Amino acid sequence: MNVIVASLRELEALSRRTGSGRGLRVGVGVICVAFALAPYVLGGSYYPDIWTDMALWGTIGVGLNVVIGFAGLLDLGYMAFYAIGGYVFANAALYHGFTLWETLPLGALLAVVASAIIGFPTLRVRGDYLAIMTLGFGGIVYYAAQNLSAITGGYNGLYGWHNPTLFGHPFIAPIDFYPLALALLLVAALVTMGLRSSRLGRAWASIKDDELAAASSGIGVIRYKLYAYMLGSVWAGLAGALFAAKDQLVSPESFTFNASFFAVAVVVLGGMGSIAGVVLGGVLYVVIAEWLSAYTGTLSGVIFAALLLLVVLVRPAGLVPYRPKPPRLRRPATRAAADLETGGDSGP
Repeated sequence: MNVIVASLRELEALSRRTGSGRGLRVGVGVICVAFALAPYVLGGSYYPDIWTDMALWGTIGVGLNVVIGFAGLLDLGYMAFYAIGGYVFANAALYHGFTLWETLPLGALLAVVASAIIGFPTLRVRGDYLAIMTLGFGGIVYYAAQNLSAITGGYNGLYGWHNPTLFGHPFIAPIDFYPLALALLLVAALVTMGLRSSRLGRAWASIKDDELAAASSGIGVIRYKLYAYMLGSVWAGLAGALFAAKDQLVSPESFTFNASFFAVAVVVLGGMGSIAGVVLGGVLYVVIAEWLSAYTGTLSGVIFAALLLLVVLVRPAGLVPYRPKPPRLRRPATRAAADLETGGDSGP
């Protein structure tokens, strides 16, 4: 503990010396890179599998953050799109011989189609009604996975497809899937970061702050809500397909309501609107669900819920809250430009 505290103090001192938090950002970046490379150092099959799950849950958090954190839509059935991606891969690989690279875009596409079909009527309601309707959609997908045995394999699920390959190299061990999961997380984070500062992101922020005011200013509220819902489903569909390829099994037990609840909890725990925060929330969820379960058994879910309550009480904005940058005011480049802005009265 003393070593950690001393390291944080050194980072803070470096930040003060370099100004604008540059030293702190460099230090955090080094820690993140070291953490990402840890599975190659630790070796074995257990740690790469855990780190791959962390990357997948981070991607889930980033996707759901678009829906909840950017647009302010409470989605309680988000893991339904995760299930669609997984079952699309399983059916395409098992019955039609598709490769992982062919089914990844296919899973994302069908997840987007499903989000458009369910989102168009659903997103016309707000608040509790929206939460109930998304919860119902998640329940429909879950019970369909249990009962449509010809497509989903029922309770037993689907399994038995060939391992994916890349340039003749088979993906067998968890360490083979880890770079893909990490790359998916990075792409999702970069894309959503770019969208947040775009016109689309500003429209989402307006809808989240005041939907009526956004509509009054000419923003197509339903249309932009649907954009957020569809974009969030893309990352869930991709993560679901990669999850199915890694685990070599898709069953309904992976897509229960509890999974959707924990996905929402990841966003709330990390910080709604904060991309770094939701990634951290996904990492913490996997740590608690996997590592603490060895010591606490079924109490790991209770511990995660208690941690969520504690964070809500102590840090309502999340562990890494999103702080939007204030708009910059441009200075006139010349005296003539200043005169134009001030009406000719720019002073001596």
